[in-house]
Amino acid sequence: MKIILTSIGTQGDIEPFLAIGKILKEKGHQVICAFSEQFRELTKNCDIEFASLGKKNDDLLDSDAGRTSIGGSRIKKFIASIKLMKLAQSQKVPQEKEFKLYELIKQERPDRIVYHSKIVYPLLWEYENRGKTIFVCPFAYFHYITGHSFFVGKNYGEYFNKLTFKFYDFGVVTSTLVAKKWLQIKDKITRNQLKNLIHSRKFIYTISPCLFPRPGYWGNNIKILGHQELKRKTDWKPEKKLTEFIEKHEKILFITFGSMTNSEPKQKTKIIL
Repeated sequence: MKIILTSIGTQGDIEPFLAIGKILKEKGHQVICAFSEQFRELTKNCDIEFASLGKKNDDLLDSDAGRTSIGGSRIKKFIASIKLMKLAQSQKVPQEKEFKLYELIKQERPDRIVYHSKIVYPLLWEYENRGKTIFVCPFAYFHYITGHSFFVGKNYGEYFNKLTFKFYDFGVVTSTLVAKKWLQIKDKITRNQLKNLIHSRKFIYTISPCLFPRPGYWGNNIKILGHQELKRKTDWKPEKKLTEFIEKHEKILFITFGSMTNSEPKQKTKIIL
């Protein structure tokens, strides 16, 4: 099949898609990865075809507001996120990536689209191509989990927790209809039809089922299939102490840290320990 994988954001948002792209290519599929311009070389180094979604999103994330929204304190992140939204609208950042993806899909006519939460158009494409998109996410919070609200880590009670997921549905439907208007798509799609698509589309959470077992009340369209890591060629060899440790222990939990700053170091360390 011809498969388009598309994601937007930082390298942590991109690498799982490249890892999946390599798996698909090894199985004989034609793979095109549609990312922002800064990931052109990384994609080509993986021997995968690259399609650009422009560079406006890269410039936005590299701004003061972009850096603070990723790694500041809660209040600073909230203020920076509002500034970021205003900047994005004024510079037409969402329009650029959606237009470029729309044109790519129209030109390539793929058999499947694998996409990220920050990309909207595949949901509209799904309306005409049922069952041919797959949503991939490393965080299991787009579906209701008992004792949790959509706002990660908060528990407001079952009724209000479920209500927060309705707000999420409303936000996704609204942003999708806005994109439909930008793209001048004439098909009549109601809010209810889009909401039904959100709940019926295929989902893959790339989190370990050992860390997060799949809730039995989730639909069959939602899978938890483990982390996908981009494998790199290296001449590094582990020390003897490490190989002995791995041989000795059957289950190992490995914790590492990304590029985001830690606004609550004591609390986070306590959780990890």
